[in-house]
Amino acid sequence: MEPLQSVGFTIGGLGIFLYGLLIFSDYLKELAGVRLRTIITRIGSNVWSALFTGLVITAIWQASSITTVVAVALVNAGMLSFEGALGLIFGANIGTTVTAQIVAFNITQWGLFIIPVGLLIYIAGRKKRIKSMGMAIFSFGLILGGLWLIQIGLEPLKDSVYLQNLLVTFSDKPWLGIIAGTIFTALVQSSSATTSIVVALGSQGLMTFSAAIPLVLGANIGTTITTLIASVGTRLSARRTAMAHLLFNIIGVLLIYPFVVSGWFQSLVVYVSRLLGDASLPRLIANSHTIFNIIWSVFWAFQVNNFAAIVKWLVRGEEKVYSKPNYLSEKLLSAPSLALDALRSTLKYMAEVSSSMLTSVFEMIMGEEKYNSEDIWNMENLVDDMQRECLEYSNKLSQSPLSEDDVAYLSAIVHSVDDVERWGDHATNLLEFAEFVHENNVKFSPKGQESLKELFGLVKANLDRALQVIDDGFSENLLEMTTLTEEQIDQLVKELRNERTERLIQGELSVQAAIIYVDILTNLERVADHTLNVVQNFSRTEGETIAHE
Repeated sequence: MEPLQSVGFTIGGLGIFLYGLLIFSDYLKELAGVRLRTIITRIGSNVWSALFTGLVITAIWQASSITTVVAVALVNAGMLSFEGALGLIFGANIGTTVTAQIVAFNITQWGLFIIPVGLLIYIAGRKKRIKSMGMAIFSFGLILGGLWLIQIGLEPLKDSVYLQNLLVTFSDKPWLGIIAGTIFTALVQSSSATTSIVVALGSQGLMTFSAAIPLVLGANIGTTITTLIASVGTRLSARRTAMAHLLFNIIGVLLIYPFVVSGWFQSLVVYVSRLLGDASLPRLIANSHTIFNIIWSVFWAFQVNNFAAIVKWLVRGEEKVYSKPNYLSEKLLSAPSLALDALRSTLKYMAEVSSSMLTSVFEMIMGEEKYNSEDIWNMENLVDDMQRECLEYSNKLSQSPLSEDDVAYLSAIVHSVDDVERWGDHATNLLEFAEFVHENNVKFSPKGQESLKELFGLVKANLDRALQVIDDGFSENLLEMTTLTEEQIDQLVKELRNERTERLIQGELSVQAAIIYVDILTNLERVADHTLNVVQNFSRTEGETIAHE
């Protein structure tokens, strides 16, 4: 094979392999949909169930970064403890070794046969789910086919004296191999890619076992670099998760390094591989990756509290994280008054989160707060979950014997739960406008900003009154003030819309700003409508069972 052909096969194969690995995880994530968040949320704080969940999820789509990102999001939303997130990370490190295990079966040449199968399923499929499944199969074929091309491209290197000397260097000085593996993995952003390529080289006789292990260990460190860089400037929980991932791998490599130099780790891998019935070179390389991650995942799982303490000590600070409250106990259902108060407390918490969402998004639009969509979506997920739990709990409570006052109060809560959830929906609508303003550098005039702030001030006043009604109980005075402010909001919105039209015609307002401006007005007006609804919902209880200390 000509040198140019060899380079073409190698580089082209690497590109196909990395692209296949990227879209494979994307389409499998699409197939999972919202089930992913539901599955992870249900694991609770048990580190072992979290570890197993992280292992299975990552093994399926071979993208530990997805598992890590979801873990961070759920920690931010208060749906998963930091310790539970650590369990997911431990499991993800084991799950990400599966690709190398598959490659060790030396089935890369079958990738070219798998590609058309995936395409046929995609073309023939009429439902989105079937098409996604077809693309997942297609991308898996790309992974294998890309590796096969890499093997072909590198085959001429068998007789290369330079390669042989390099492998001897990695064997004699493992720390150089670790650095090389770290750098390559940081560049391709996938430890699965590095280890799979090393296994593929081993199957072609282009890699020795003693030289492969340092590269594999370096891959474990390299895969953390991207996450660490991406965490700069993010929330505390995201930085802690990135640091946990880094510490897991660096400490593991440092502690196992003496056993690599002495040859004990290699002996362990050979022994385990023989027990499993296959001690071929590709299998030894793949097993070294898996065994390393199993050892440290299990070790840290037993020490999860200590590990969490170390991470929190290194990445210090406090942040406000909304956690899902545990007011809705099944045991309270036998005491309707206590169950109603638990519902009220949950509704109040929902309202606080939704109100906080609206304030943050409005400040993003005004440029007073840094744009951060992740926080808002985490809070939206939390509000949606609380709405579902409130409605399920209310349905159970309605089966109990309730007085007329209790029925009226329950009805007020149920209606208000829906209204408060709508506050959050409008906050996410406003988030889209904040994103547009952020990305397109849209500027409102000083007068426009002043008008929007005046409107939001009125809306915020009613939000606070709704919270007061939920917390302290209904009063005629609050209803009158809320109604009066609502009328002021409607009148102001009408005036601002007319003013916006005149300024647009006169050329004093850009089309972009004009469109965003009226959409913001509309959403704030609708938030105000749902705020008034909450106060009116509780007015129907006639104030007899409202106030709870």
